[in-house]
Amino acid sequence: MQSENPYKNGPYLVLSDGSTFDGAEGCCVVYVTDEGEQQLLECSDFKAVEIEDMEFVTLADLMDAYEKVHNVTLL
Repeated sequence: MQSENPYKNGPYLVLSDGSTFDGAEGCCVVYVTDEGEQQLLECSDFKAVEIEDMEFVTLADLMDAYEKVHNVTLL
């Protein structure tokens, strides 16, 4: 039996804002659980969402995958 994916809210494109999402993650595409969605709606800031309530892919990883699949170099 396959369990349902809990990260069903999104995608959200989260851009670096100089505080919340600076560092290793940088800009990313984020999906959140229902609880994470509620946390986000209450505060309108991803720093209010618990890490276990989100799943993300950095834009750097997304672009790297695109380049590999299409055998191109974008930059």
